[in-house]
Amino acid sequence: MTGAAFYTWSDYFIPGTTVLRNKFTSPSAPYGIEDQDQLQRLEEKVALIRMAELAQQPVDGRFDYAHMKAIHYHIFQDVYEWAGQERTAPDTHMTKSYPDVVNFEPGDPEAPWRTYGYYPAGETLTAAAEQQYELIRQQDYFRGMPRDAFVKSLAESWGEINTIHSFREGNTRSQFMFYTQLCEQAGWSLDPRRFTTGHALREEFLAARFYSQATGSNTRLEMVLRKVVTPLREHLPGITETPRLTEASRPMPHSLPPHGRKLQSGYGYGRGAL
Repeated sequence: MTGAAFYTWSDYFIPGTTVLRNKFTSPSAPYGIEDQDQLQRLEEKVALIRMAELAQQPVDGRFDYAHMKAIHYHIFQDVYEWAGQERTAPDTHMTKSYPDVVNFEPGDPEAPWRTYGYYPAGETLTAAAEQQYELIRQQDYFRGMPRDAFVKSLAESWGEINTIHSFREGNTRSQFMFYTQLCEQAGWSLDPRRFTTGHALREEFLAARFYSQATGSNTRLEMVLRKVVTPLREHLPGITETPRLTEASRPMPHSLPPHGRKLQSGYGYGRGAL
């Protein structure tokens, strides 16, 4: 599958299946593993390793679109050929199904399922993404804000970036690494372990994002993030002075963390909603 082109929605799938083309190829599986459950297990395992690397050695960047793409590339470079690339389909609004969180409380078993839309691929998506990252720059990367103002800006940015949904798969995992890094350079801590599978806050977070997509309001997402954003207790270089903003070049695989630095565990995001 080396050199495959992705122009339409069907191009992302192994021919005749609904399984994404992947790099786990063999002579009998030239487009990659065709078993969805097996692919999901391998993808999650590899992505967790790459996310643990990023937790210790973040991708350098300017918190712009190139920076987000570099993060996505690092996480999924072993799995998908299109890692780090903006999705090219569908050219109509992409949708996902989830229970109705607008007219029902999150977790209500009586809530019917409904569809939630994302941006269509193409120039509209690209322009919207570039605009959102430019807003981060214009707000000085959210530095120097009191907590309430910071959480509000974080929620507004995250809600809009998620609705844009730049990548075919792996948006949320990339967003978590991006915004965790952004929080740290602004002097705040965001603990992604609070959003792992089985944690009550995970469902609140997912419901809040879908609410944002349906209503255009990020107030619920702000309420969720308010529960997990805390002052960064450990001084890190560049937080109170100049953020670590170097030009993001071609994303390359990172080495393992230096000896003696502990890996953070707990990035247990399930693939289904992410």
